[in-house]
Amino acid sequence: MKHEKELIEFFQDYCAHHETMYNYSPLTAKIYTYLMLSSDREGITFDEIVEKLNASKSSVSSSLNTLVNNAHVEHFNKIDERKRYFRVNPDYLTIRLNTIRDILAKEKNLAYRLQEYKATKTAETKPCQMKMGIYIEHLEKATHELTNTIEKLKNSN
Repeated sequence: MKHEKELIEFFQDYCAHHETMYNYSPLTAKIYTYLMLSSDREGITFDEIVEKLNASKSSVSSSLNTLVNNAHVEHFNKIDERKRYFRVNPDYLTIRLNTIRDILAKEKNLAYRLQEYKATKTAETKPCQMKMGIYIEHLEKATHELTNTIEKLKNSN
């Protein structure tokens, strides 16, 4: 019973994370999380997703299209079967890290532009300038580390 409760909380936490991270609808986040936790490389059928998540076919279809278009999920057909199967893209870790790196790069660019803007203002901004420099340096290091990790993941295939 305790294990089941922990698994439900874990599932809900991951769903909330996907909603925030990717701006996914609750159902899309649930499908993505369900596929991640299933770890079934053989894939999960559309009908099984509809049944397990108790959602309408049109809503599931829309959510799966979003996940496929964002390259988080892939679909395939088995030989001699009409059913489509879905699974998490094997490169999902690289995709996740690329998303985070892109966000950090945008943040770094905006912080740098803010720093330049503040430099043209009064001397009162010196403490802010120093903090902004520390922040930009951190963003540069984090972006560099993410790039290294992404390359390691790509080379591990």
